[in-house]
Amino acid sequence: MFVSLILYCTRPDQRIPSIIHSTSSNTASSDSAPETDLRGKPPAGSSEHVRNSTLGFERVFVINLPERHDKLDAFSLASSLTDFEYDIIEGVKGDTVVNKTLPSLENLPTKPKARANIIGCWRAHLNFAQKIVRDRISTALVLEDDSDWDPAFKDQLTDFATGSRYLSSATTKPHSPYGDDWDLLWLGHCSAQQDPADDRRFVIENDLTTPPGNHRLNFNEVPPMNKLGYDNSTRIVFRAHDGVCLYSYALSYRGAQKILRWQNNVKKFHPIDIGIGNQCKNDANFKCIAVFPQLVDSHKSAGRQSRDSDIGSFDPKAIREKGFTWNIARSTRLNIDNLMANGKEAKIGNQWEDQPVLEGPRRLKFE
Repeated sequence: MFVSLILYCTRPDQRIPSIIHSTSSNTASSDSAPETDLRGKPPAGSSEHVRNSTLGFERVFVINLPERHDKLDAFSLASSLTDFEYDIIEGVKGDTVVNKTLPSLENLPTKPKARANIIGCWRAHLNFAQKIVRDRISTALVLEDDSDWDPAFKDQLTDFATGSRYLSSATTKPHSPYGDDWDLLWLGHCSAQQDPADDRRFVIENDLTTPPGNHRLNFNEVPPMNKLGYDNSTRIVFRAHDGVCLYSYALSYRGAQKILRWQNNVKKFHPIDIGIGNQCKNDANFKCIAVFPQLVDSHKSAGRQSRDSDIGSFDPKAIREKGFTWNIARSTRLNIDNLMANGKEAKIGNQWEDQPVLEGPRRLKFE
């Protein structure tokens, strides 16, 4: 039980991708506009504000323990090179959280370190929701401090925002480029399932940023892409009813209110990602939208593996020769020197030599 709980906050270093493979046609931003299939009903509104300094949200935050200056250094560099700004939500040491503040003691690990890790993670994410409610923030995105994303993150979010507005049934121009009728947008996860009561999907075909199937790692169910008729160069946005891992997600103001209400009244304690997944699944009034393959994942840097996480246990002598990020074909972290030297004209390297080279623009469909 101890190991399975830890996996929800950190993932093992199981396989290391091969060296970065340079693909000369892949620049830091998309050069061509996508083709759009209008057979479905396009949403109202525009995604143009996604390209601002807060990615179309009112605020962006990163969760960071104050003593992990190294992680904040790396995050600051990556975010600056992909042109967005952020504020900090301080991570929480679980052993500073007293039992009387927890909704339940049932289901907590018995080992002190595992218990403290899960409680600290839970409290930090609730502090994010509390910050939104306290400061009356309309929408906010949060990322963990070891998160990684594609250098063309804003291009990806522009497509995602179109899908989010479609799934939230925007009929008039919304205040947010992501639509106004949602509670949670799940951008970085290790499992997300589609709501069986809503089979609509926004489909992005011929997407050069999707990882090959053999380089995807998830810890629970994900949409069966091949069964649904999609190839490995396709990404979908859908209404979610469950999920695991919180590498990155956004909350609306009302979504943050619902998180605080629900998570502080559960009968059994769960790691916060499991708790939020349960809320997406069991609260009919909590509207969750997810993307697969995910847009954000956790980076494992070269060097001492003990630097990876403040949650897991690592051999202090273990050294990782090469950094990698699961599920992110074109890693910002692995292209930092390239981006610093060449900016938006940088030819972005893929992590994997078997990453296919795609021709032509992305194709967008409303299904």
